[in-house]
Amino acid sequence: MDNKMMKRAKKAIKSKDMPKSLEKRFIENGLSDLLDGVYVRTAELLEENSSASKVFYTHLEQILPCIAFYEALLKKTGNKEEALKLYDEWAFDSLKKVAEMFRKIMKTGLYKKIPSIADKLIDMAFGSDAGFESRSVEGSKPFARDMLVCPYYETCKKYGCPELTQFFCKSDDITYGNLHPKLVWGRTQTLGTGGNCCDFRLWLKEE
Repeated sequence: MDNKMMKRAKKAIKSKDMPKSLEKRFIENGLSDLLDGVYVRTAELLEENSSASKVFYTHLEQILPCIAFYEALLKKTGNKEEALKLYDEWAFDSLKKVAEMFRKIMKTGLYKKIPSIADKLIDMAFGSDAGFESRSVEGSKPFARDMLVCPYYETCKKYGCPELTQFFCKSDDITYGNLHPKLVWGRTQTLGTGGNCCDFRLWLKEE
């Protein structure tokens, strides 16, 4: 394995909240011996997808290490249910800290701008160049998008673990679900949990 790719794999793991949390929990729970395999597998997956667009690759740097960690848990436990349970317990430590920081920032009044910011963000980071396809929902809430194609789901499905997508969906709930008491996160379904789309909704509660 190319040493440059190995360094890139480790950097990707440490720079993204979910894989960073998983790496830490593997160490804390006596699974350090599995990490070399995770790094190698992550490097392999990144190399396989090295031709992806820059914006898509940014997402892959989170998706692919998470797949490598999940595969390691599957091999260790020999049981999908147990692997999923451990993943759910271990994957969100860093993300919860980030979400808490966001909540503190929202107290400045920034929460009022989130629906309009979300609309711009989804076009910048979650557009067709990144493998997403969405449609605006006219006459609905201030921010209302239906995600019709999600590369998180498609990539997990490609590597035989579509069930892993649920945790990326959960990461959205952790991040956006409790930003502010007056900001409603109204998503009711996701592609990753068997829905027809991901119905992203954000709006402010009436005073």
